[in-house]
Amino acid sequence: MHTSTRLQSSDFQFWQGRQGQRTSVHFDVFCPNYHELDRVGVVSPCLEDGVLHTAGALLALTTAFYDKQRVRATDFFDYPQHFAFVGTDTPGIYPENTTLSVASPKLWDAWSWLDVWPDNKWITAPPTASAMLKQIFDVQINRLFWPIDLKPVDTESPLPGYVAKMLKTSLKAVYYYQRTNWADDSSLCESIEIQLNAAATALVQESIDKLPSASVLTRRPLALTTERYQSVQVNHFLDEMQDCFAR
Repeated sequence: MHTSTRLQSSDFQFWQGRQGQRTSVHFDVFCPNYHELDRVGVVSPCLEDGVLHTAGALLALTTAFYDKQRVRATDFFDYPQHFAFVGTDTPGIYPENTTLSVASPKLWDAWSWLDVWPDNKWITAPPTASAMLKQIFDVQINRLFWPIDLKPVDTESPLPGYVAKMLKTSLKAVYYYQRTNWADDSSLCESIEIQLNAAATALVQESIDKLPSASVLTRRPLALTTERYQSVQVNHFLDEMQDCFAR
């Protein structure tokens, strides 16, 4: 809950990109129909993926959550419904050959520093599209951050068809993120950028510094203060994931 004392909404600026043009927009464009009870999920095939590439968005949403609490009372103790879905069997990223689990809370320090806490918000799954969608469905996520390169594969067991139908109803928004820097690609018909000021950038760097030393790229200084997402329609996302569902 420490972010509630360190960040405010003015620490974030939002930009919408269309056909190479950038326009300053309000938080509501990034997160339409926001509600403080929104259940936000970040799919992170490796422990560090979501921290390195979605921390700014998580902090912006967390700040919006605390703005709602501050309106009601001067004294509160609460956390947003934000969840990290992290892959369990990617080799080489966990120290001393330990297993990623909620029983090893130090491995989750970077996520808890982003106020993804307590440990019921830390969920592990095989780093496959079907396995992650199963967890997204079980936790009833409304807003989803998904790595754009995580696609269905033929070897996965399909989920029941009703899962797709219920996700179509429960999901309010899907944001693709890139685990490498986005190319300057005008074919992205619509993108959202979040620009962080010094206070937010510092907090993101603190989170990165808490990742296990074995994690890839975790010790680099935070060079970029802007995150970019491709906002996609829920139907489009589910169409791209259709091979994950039984027909």
